[in-house]
Amino acid sequence: MSCHSRAVFELWLDAEADPSIQTFCERPVTIDVDGRERTVDLWVRYGDHEALLVVADEDTALPTKWDGIEIRRVGVADLAATHTWIGNWERMLPVINLTRDCVTKQHLADVRRYVREPMPLARIEREFVTNDAMWVRGAVFRLLAAGRVIAPSLRTDRLSLQTCFEPA
Repeated sequence: MSCHSRAVFELWLDAEADPSIQTFCERPVTIDVDGRERTVDLWVRYGDHEALLVVADEDTALPTKWDGIEIRRVGVADLAATHTWIGNWERMLPVINLTRDCVTKQHLADVRRYVREPMPLARIEREFVTNDAMWVRGAVFRLLAAGRVIAPSLRTDRLSLQTCFEPA
């Protein structure tokens, strides 16, 4: 992954955190904007469509489509408005990656079954911890990334042991 600005890094984090995005690719293509080449920041595929995402100010001219694919402008102000959400994912993604090999499908199923109502991360960890809480945290964050649990407060509050997770 190669991000050429903080805004593009935040766009990537937001794409990683969006369970409706099935796959994406950074810097997939250049487009012609008023006779000049402009690199697209991300190509994303949703279940039923795809889009090209470009970090640009409102006054930057952009076409609305390229080769039949929607071009979506993402403003720096839009990213700033999601600062807490993006910051939380910046903390959660390393845990997801770190625990990739130790979180099994059974772990995910067990944690998902246990989260039947809103409950803080600390309670979930206490239920499953044997001697390492990191796999539990990794499972919770993977379930969140997959859209199987939600944590609405992550949009406004910093991630903590008191952050509540609930069924999606």
